[in-house]
Amino acid sequence: MARGTAPFSSTALRDIRRHRPVDGQLLSAAEVARRLGTSKSRVLAYEKGTSIPEAGRIEQLAKVFGVAPRHLCAAPADLEHGIRHLRATAGLTTAEVADFLGISRTTYRELELSAKLPSRHDGMLPLLLARAFSVHVRTVHRALTSHPQAVLRRGEIAQLLNALFGRAHERFTPPAVHTDEPELLRIAELLRRPVGMTARLVTHELARLRNDLKERALAEANAAYAQTDEDMEHALARVKFLTERIDRAPADTAARLVRFLSEAMPSRQWRLTVGLLSGESVPEQRALHLAEPEVWRGLLTRGLAVRERSPDSATDSFTLSPGGMARALNEARLYACLYPRVPTPSRSTRAQVRQRLLARGAPMRTPRRRY
Repeated sequence: MARGTAPFSSTALRDIRRHRPVDGQLLSAAEVARRLGTSKSRVLAYEKGTSIPEAGRIEQLAKVFGVAPRHLCAAPADLEHGIRHLRATAGLTTAEVADFLGISRTTYRELELSAKLPSRHDGMLPLLLARAFSVHVRTVHRALTSHPQAVLRRGEIAQLLNALFGRAHERFTPPAVHTDEPELLRIAELLRRPVGMTARLVTHELARLRNDLKERALAEANAAYAQTDEDMEHALARVKFLTERIDRAPADTAARLVRFLSEAMPSRQWRLTVGLLSGESVPEQRALHLAEPEVWRGLLTRGLAVRERSPDSATDSFTLSPGGMARALNEARLYACLYPRVPTPSRSTRAQVRQRLLARGAPMRTPRRRY
């Protein structure tokens, strides 16, 4: 990280030095300087805000006082700093984070400056960023989605989708997009995905919107022919709910696609996930023959698969976690757009998995038709 770029808080350092004992006593500026191997004037400059320490120096200061580096950094009024702020508060340099992620420094700088994930990645970068910065993955997603350029990209995608979604209202015409349409080409460019894949995703979202329009028309008919006031109020409430969702469809779809693609697993992991949905445990030795070890490691790291010790055997086995099962059910249709050659879970398999999750009390995504 370049000198002086960390969102350092001089007030935080001054307060910690004056109120947080170290080894049973408060440290003077001179003692802090001695422990850092620098001058007293430099420490006082840090406290006055006339000099801003590098990320490595922030980490040294944090170790002196036994606090996390983020306690010495200013909390931004908004999340405009994004990933850069998380890195600085963790006391890391761009080179260190890039090496940890296994990407080039240029690619990582682009991630910080424009909140753009690499066009080719295995969907684990948000999770790895969270581990590097010692934060929850939700914090990483907030930092990415709140970046000004990310907001602008989603806004442009929503405008393009709004133009394409008009065809969902056309009667007797299947709502589909074609790979040569200018709006679709621009969406693919913004999502950094192939045009064919983007066309499948947008067509899927068009089908969702068409279904909402159909449901709203049915609810309007139910309201018009309701036999009781209670039935009419119930139908009108559903009309209102569906109307609001239809109006939000372009923006919601843009946010949903960006989030899904940021964490989408590679095709080999998805293929293995579909195969494991039956709920059967796979012995470890057999598992390593069924797929490459890195595929299993990816599922285990994501928390989608778990390693268990079989009660009647001394060997470990692998199976999908409840979270992995729920995610496979909720995102199966989106993955079908990404990897059309991978068989999707059958209806009977989805029903069995849903019953198994309900029996375990696992949280499930709220069904789309509820309101």
